Amino acid sequence: MSIGVHNIGQGCVTCLDHDEHYILTFPNGYGRQVNALVGGCNCTYIYNCRSILTVPWIELGGECSISCSKTGYNASIVFHTKPFYGGKKHRITAEIFSPNDKKPFCSIEGEWNGVMYAKYSTGENAVFIDTKKMPTIKKKVRKLEDQDDFESRCLWKDVTYNLK
Repeated sequence: MSIGVHNIGQGCVTCLDHDEHYILTFPNGYGRQVNALVGGCNCTYIYNCRSILTVPWIELGGECSISCSKTGYNASIVFHTKPFYGGKKHRITAEIFSPNDKKPFCSIEGEWNGVMYAKYSTGENAVFIDTKKMPTIKKKVRKLEDQDDFESRCLWKDVTYNLK
């Protein structure tokens, strides 16, 4: 059993120190749970084995891109969903391209919520990033009384309250 969210559109991240604007697309999101398929005779049953075999998990899937019009650098990113049999969760691969190049100067693979490794066109291999070692940065959000009626936190405040 699973549920999927297809993210459409794009975002913009600005690096103020370098006056660079990066346009990026988003991966799809999935809530997953393993089910067992049992067949025999002339019948097939699907059992929900959540409490026996697995705990539900969230995963990202699909292709994304990041590009900077000022520098011309761009990246293609693939979030891999876990195959039905075997495989790992949370896998990611990416390729980073210099302006006007068709061949990447860096390939990345690993887990988006763990360690990612870079392999450069020079042959050098290195840890690209270890997300487990990154500090958590607390969000800065305006107080509810300072938000307009249709800003996210204000709009969803009753739902958030009842979920706690």
